[in-house]
Amino acid sequence: MDSQVTTQTSKLLEIVVKDNFFTVDQIQNLWHECRSAGTPKPFIDQWGVFKGNLISDQLYFDPNHLPFHVDSVIKQAQNIFNCKTVPVEVVYQQLHLPWDIHCDLECDTEKKPYYNLLIPFHNVDSRTIVFDQQGTEYDAFWKYKQANNKLDYPVDQETWNKYLKHCWEEDREYLSIKQILPTQQVGQLVAFERHFFHCSDSFHFRNAGTKHFLQVLLDLA
Repeated sequence: MDSQVTTQTSKLLEIVVKDNFFTVDQIQNLWHECRSAGTPKPFIDQWGVFKGNLISDQLYFDPNHLPFHVDSVIKQAQNIFNCKTVPVEVVYQQLHLPWDIHCDLECDTEKKPYYNLLIPFHNVDSRTIVFDQQGTEYDAFWKYKQANNKLDYPVDQETWNKYLKHCWEEDREYLSIKQILPTQQVGQLVAFERHFFHCSDSFHFRNAGTKHFLQVLLDLA
């Protein structure tokens, strides 16, 4: 089932989840193309909760010279928006450990940050958690905490322990949940505004295995 959250003011979609948006054949061809495109580079956590550990193997594509299937699925996803967008970062992610809390606002372009697209390559018992809180000029959540107060009604402890126990415990007091997205499924398209802080759930505690997906950052053209 598709789900979405809309704003009261702009009426633009803030979060979109579309099941079966892509066919199985599309995703199989896409995954094969990504696996064959080169050698991913390791992303090692330098400062966070998994300091010193391998978080992800990442293969970056040149947004101006995309392989056929990568380009095709991105163009198909861009059609859900009622404005012109441009991909500014395209990454094949092999995620071994959960992403900590961050947003994807920063990028070396002069355009306006727009949406984050996630295109799963396989079914896996893991989901993305999107928070109400937003970044304005930076991706790092520790900077947000320096400039903002704790919440009167943050994420409840039970929900935190279920989905977010890999995150710093102190972060809970600054966060409220906007949406817990469904588990990653083949054919699914997930899109949400790049300003929102978000993270992976604690999938490594369930031995869910490595998550493979394509991540695309869009700017307004």
